Amino acid sequence: MQATTPTRGLQEAQPADAALVFGAVVRNGMISPLHAERLDAASALYERGIIPQIVVSNQQLAAKLMRDYLITKDVPEHAIRLDGRAERTPDTCRAEARRAQPRRVIMISQRFHLPRLALQCRNLGVQGQYLMADSSTRAPASFWTRLKVRSTRTAREAALIWAELLGLYPH
Repeated sequence: MQATTPTRGLQEAQPADAALVFGAVVRNGMISPLHAERLDAASALYERGIIPQIVVSNQQLAAKLMRDYLITKDVPEHAIRLDGRAERTPDTCRAEARRAQPRRVIMISQRFHLPRLALQCRNLGVQGQYLMADSSTRAPASFWTRLKVRSTRTAREAALIWAELLGLYPH
C-alpha cells in the first residue's frame, strides 16, 4: 500500500481548496506530539497560501482542541472548519464525500497512516493529495523506542488495511 500511495512532503504540496487534518487521540485535554505535527503541517500550508481552509476532523471536544491549537499558530478562526463527528478515519472521508460541491483537498497525517487513509478515502470517492506530517524537528527517541513504536504502528495499520480489504473494518 505504501508503494501505491503517492505521498508528498510539505514543500511538494500543490494548491488546493482545503486541507483535511485527520484526528488522533487526545489525552487529558492535550494535543499529542504526532497530532501537533499534523496541525503544524496544515498551519504551514495555510501560511504559504497553498490552502484557504483547514478542516479539523475528530470527535467534538478533540476537534475544538485542534481548532484552538491552530489559532495559537496564527491561523484565523474563519479559516478553520470543525468536523466533530469523526470517530474513525473513514468518517472524515465520508464527510468530505457528502459535500454538494467536490473540491481539491490535501489529506494530512503521518506516513504510517496515509496508505490506509488513501484506501478508505478512495473507496468513498474522495481523491486528493496525501501529505506526510512527519517532523524532523521532533526530539530523537532511542533506537528501542523507535523500533517498538514503528513496529506497533506498522502492525496496526497492516491489520486495519486487511480489515478494510476484507470488508471487516467497522463502518
